[in-house]
Amino acid sequence: MSYFRKLNNAALWDNIHKLRKSIKLEPNFKERVCWNCKKELNIYDFLSDNIELSHVFILSLWQNRILEFHCCECFKNLKSHELKSIERDLKIRHCTYCKSPIDLYKFTKYNNYLKIYELKEVWLNIESPIYCDNFCQKKHYSSLRADIKKYKKSKKN
Repeated sequence: MSYFRKLNNAALWDNIHKLRKSIKLEPNFKERVCWNCKKELNIYDFLSDNIELSHVFILSLWQNRILEFHCCECFKNLKSHELKSIERDLKIRHCTYCKSPIDLYKFTKYNNYLKIYELKEVWLNIESPIYCDNFCQKKHYSSLRADIKKYKKSKKN
């Protein structure tokens, strides 16, 4: 599942390093602005939001004069109708660890790197664990490890 794709920082940093080298070789590197609000864009943000793409492909998209890009905020506004659709299917989930209610927008803010299809996949799958914050996530996995240790001990006896 690509839910944890940004957690592999080594691969991301390797791609950033390769992209930097490629940019240095590019004679006419394009500076980009948001097509909608004219905010300055950064190719490294684009890479980190699309780490499943190679640095070569990212650079070729960036340099393409036909394509226009949106900043994160404008892009989110474009996608808001898709969030509303997901919310109609399931408005509230509960933290796997502490059981506190989490609405879709809080979850989206906490996991702002998720793409819409990933968000939909995680949010609508009731079996998929979700957490209200890092603390609950760490506590949950810590308690799971403790349970596994107890189980292994009881199995030996």
